[in-house]
Amino acid sequence: MAAIIVPVGFDNGPRYDPDTPERGPEFYAVVEGRNVVELPLEAYEVWQSAHVDVRSHASGDFARDRLIQLGEREGRDTAGIVERLVKSGLLAEYEVGTPSAIQFLQTHRLFPTGEGIGNSQEHPELFQIGRNGDVLLEVVSEVFTFWTVAFAYPSMWDAVLEDARTIPPGLPYSNAEELGYLLAAAVPMIVSTRTGMLMPL
Repeated sequence: MAAIIVPVGFDNGPRYDPDTPERGPEFYAVVEGRNVVELPLEAYEVWQSAHVDVRSHASGDFARDRLIQLGEREGRDTAGIVERLVKSGLLAEYEVGTPSAIQFLQTHRLFPTGEGIGNSQEHPELFQIGRNGDVLLEVVSEVFTFWTVAFAYPSMWDAVLEDARTIPPGLPYSNAEELGYLLAAAVPMIVSTRTGMLMPL
């Protein structure tokens, strides 16, 4: 299975020089942990492109090739930009259901940026996440709980370990690793809908 790719960091918008704003933005800011990364327009556009294909993120097949396709422009070295963004930590790659997914959980935190809308009488098994009352995402209870509380732990993996302390029988996972694989597979759709954001440790 090809590694999937997911954006890391918080969009902090363009920066104009107050003395020469007519020249356009000097750079685009993305907050990565305690750092503010200054991206040129081309790199910023590629990073933004990593958010747009929610369907591919939800199905677990948003890989590097798809991002390059979305960010491709005439004369742009999109593959090189993606590689640099991966090396800088603004893009994370891992394979779903493998130890690399656990490593991803161990090295990142997830912060909720949407609103929990809860479940419904019609579909109590599904929980809704959205913004301003609009539903952007429906997830199972394990993912909803993870999305809700993961920010309070040192890493996503620490949140998984806490949840895995008491696993009732009859669930499709029986230990922390299996739960971690399930949750790591859900992170890209949370980030691509902008109902959560990732930060590196």
